[in-house]
Amino acid sequence: MPVEIRTRYTGMTYVATVRGEKRTASNTMGARWAAEALARKLNLDPTLLRETQRDLLRNGVELFVHPGEVPAKEVTA
Repeated sequence: MPVEIRTRYTGMTYVATVRGEKRTASNTMGARWAAEALARKLNLDPTLLRETQRDLLRNGVELFVHPGEVPAKEVTA
C-alpha cells in the first residue's frame, strides 16, 4: 500500500507526517525536503516521492505519495 506523506507549513517550518507513525521530519527550506527527510527516516527511497496534491488554502497542506510500504516496526523484548 502506498505511503502518504503530508506536509504542513507551521511555525516558519514545514512538518512532514504519516498517519499511524509517530516519527516526523521538518525542514525550513520547503515541503519536498521535509517529505524526503521523513522518507529516509522510514527507510524509503526519497527519489520515488511524487507530489499529488497541494492545498495551500487549507493550512498549506501538501501531499506526497511513495509507492512502497513502511517497513514493519521491530519488536524488542
